[in-house]
Amino acid sequence: MIPRVIHQTWKDKILPVPKEWPESWRLHNPGWDHRIWTDDDLLQLVRHHYPSLEPLYQSYSSQIQRADLGRYLILHHSGGIYADIDTDCISSAEMLHNESRVILCCEPSEQIDLATAHGLDHLLFNGVMASPRGHDFWEHVIRVAQRSRHADPLVLESTGPLMLTGAAQSYPHPEMLSINSCHLFTPAMSTGTDSADPIYGEHAQLRISRHHWRGSWFEYGKKRRGIRRLKDRFRKLRYHLMRGPFLTKEEIAATIDTDTLVQPVQASDDKVLILIPVRDAGPFLDRCFELLHRLDYPRNKMRVIFCEGDSKDDTVARLQSLVARYSRDFAELWVIHLSTGLPIARAKRSKRKLQKRRRAALAKVRNHLIDAGLTDQDDWVLWIDADVCDYPADILKRLVGEKEKVITPDCRRETGGRSFDLNSFLECRETKANPYYKYVSRGLFMPPADFERRRHLHTMRFLERVPLSAVGGTMLLVHASVHRAGLRFPEIPYDDLLETEAFGRMCRDLGVTPIGLPNIEILHVMT
Repeated sequence: MIPRVIHQTWKDKILPVPKEWPESWRLHNPGWDHRIWTDDDLLQLVRHHYPSLEPLYQSYSSQIQRADLGRYLILHHSGGIYADIDTDCISSAEMLHNESRVILCCEPSEQIDLATAHGLDHLLFNGVMASPRGHDFWEHVIRVAQRSRHADPLVLESTGPLMLTGAAQSYPHPEMLSINSCHLFTPAMSTGTDSADPIYGEHAQLRISRHHWRGSWFEYGKKRRGIRRLKDRFRKLRYHLMRGPFLTKEEIAATIDTDTLVQPVQASDDKVLILIPVRDAGPFLDRCFELLHRLDYPRNKMRVIFCEGDSKDDTVARLQSLVARYSRDFAELWVIHLSTGLPIARAKRSKRKLQKRRRAALAKVRNHLIDAGLTDQDDWVLWIDADVCDYPADILKRLVGEKEKVITPDCRRETGGRSFDLNSFLECRETKANPYYKYVSRGLFMPPADFERRRHLHTMRFLERVPLSAVGGTMLLVHASVHRAGLRFPEIPYDDLLETEAFGRMCRDLGVTPIGLPNIEILHVMT
């Protein structure tokens, strides 16, 4: 059962603890123990009882992340009620004492915009929680926090309410959780008025506490003033003057066969066309063929086509040799050629000034593969980059089994590392607000990897599936109906994006939301 103890955290023993709110917990819960944990106390808890977690704990960018992880460890180690220092107890918690489940509540619906962007229909509040001692839900939360370490410095995703919500969603024993509406622990909105959300959960009628929403660490950026606003206006003007040709949603929609696009995925859809663009891929082709050969999927249901163009190394000769060697292992295996007229040395391909031409050429190659290879017999198209160097043998079965029209795993350079393919991302806020125009060059949006309004797959590993705003092409499964309907890879910008990113954006805008699998890993060569 939940022990009669209330835990709160505070910075240290020097700075005075606010008296009003902690006193309310003592007043309404006579006979309950009350403990204030300092930052040093939390560190000692980690060192003495969870030493394997200390490197993670110490690695966080902010103390609020350490306090988040600390509160989960407190509840696992001691049990009881954890309450943020800025929560006000308004009634006795005695009715919770007999519970054997972890008791949580949701945040008011006004707070969940970021959660809904991630595909969640609620956001759990981690400011007040109740738990028996040693409950294995917290062990599950710890594991999710460990795999979410690359979300740092994002608090919500690495240790906060988003991570907690994802952990609860994937917890294999949901019957051991009591999820309640916000009214249990945090009924007030940021305005101070009570939420009008529906009441649900076994304990929501109790109204144990209120949260005063004093935190400011979660604010996104600061307001721009003076000269910075003038810069933004200049950048916006420059954007419109130098944008160049672009596609609109209306233009794309006019070319789409909607009836084909909305065709549902059938259980019998199992024939896969594997399309692989290659250029100067000689060093990677042996491994590429080896991985294809070991796929745990019916060989007679896989057709494989390579498109080679502009190679300066031995790619063509290697392809000929490998195709001859493996040709009997697939329903079909062949090579086509297309010259884009844009030879770019591999070492220079990531330069920003080359991206518009480079990605337009890649889109041209992908579209040529669709035109030359897709037949009425194909149910799926699997795009793979030749320099993907490892993936599970059952990856194709897993992707097809998701029954989503556009889906991608997380491509990394090392096991458990950050995402390598940053073209797969979720936009968690409206993008075309400042400082959007700072990162547009001749109609192509190229922000830094840590752009605050994007979330890459390595920041979302607290979830098994996430909706995406754009996709990469290192490995991408597309239902054939999407390409048959007319959705290709734009060769001129769409919404300031090109190639796979623009393809994913068009899919989303036309009602086919791409799905990312943050915890399904494939590996890219370290080059």
